[in-house]
Amino acid sequence: MKQPEIIKALTEEIDQGNLKYGDRLKPTRELAEKYGTTAQTVSAALSVMAGMGMIQVQRGWGAKVITGRKANIKLGTYLSANREVATGTTAWARNSGNGSKEGPTAVSQTVATEEDADTGIPAGTEVVERTRIRFDADGAPCQHKRTLVAVDAATLTPEGWTGLPPMMRPGDVTPPAGMSIAKWLGMGVTRVLYEINTDQADAAAAAALTLPEGTPCMRIVSRGVKDDGTVAYATVTSAPLRSSISLEIRDAEEGGVA
Repeated sequence: MKQPEIIKALTEEIDQGNLKYGDRLKPTRELAEKYGTTAQTVSAALSVMAGMGMIQVQRGWGAKVITGRKANIKLGTYLSANREVATGTTAWARNSGNGSKEGPTAVSQTVATEEDADTGIPAGTEVVERTRIRFDADGAPCQHKRTLVAVDAATLTPEGWTGLPPMMRPGDVTPPAGMSIAKWLGMGVTRVLYEINTDQADAAAAAALTLPEGTPCMRIVSRGVKDDGTVAYATVTSAPLRSSISLEIRDAEEGGVA
């Protein structure tokens, strides 16, 4: 086999569940025998996969899988009658099979920095930061999610609410069915903008995804924008490059979510 064929074969093993997160690969010589090639070709293939954040290679120790099965990230559901307004109850849904789970949401108050420029929230703005990690069915960390909410939006409460505002409480925030969190809290968000690109994983994302810092990852930035152009909240999600992204647009006359 040639290098691309070895990468494809090992990737299929991961996607089929034959190689799971944390599993060690066979020694290079054994893989070379299995694929009918040289140890040098196998080593080159493993180096490429390491650069993609799929495996981790350590000299004298071997290689292990540090990614989960390929899965889909759903951006949300939109009505065709007004495609500027996000209507899904959540911006993220991981299609990774039964058993997927999320870690607890950590909440802290901080200040946006120059490194947060792509969120649209100016540096120096006081924000509430909400972070959590998502895991696939095999226990592999598959998303690092960081949301910055401007303090004036984070302190909003829905009618009849008592106690700490929802966005300032640790744990999940669940709005009524068919309503976005922003609409439920009255943030004044009229549109949600998404930017999708690839970038090196920062220290926090790399640690959460158990990747070497700087590994290329999918970076998705979503901003909840108000009529005056200011950003009420922004979410930055880092995910393995192998993630796919989907978006659903429904006809308003065919039972679209309101």
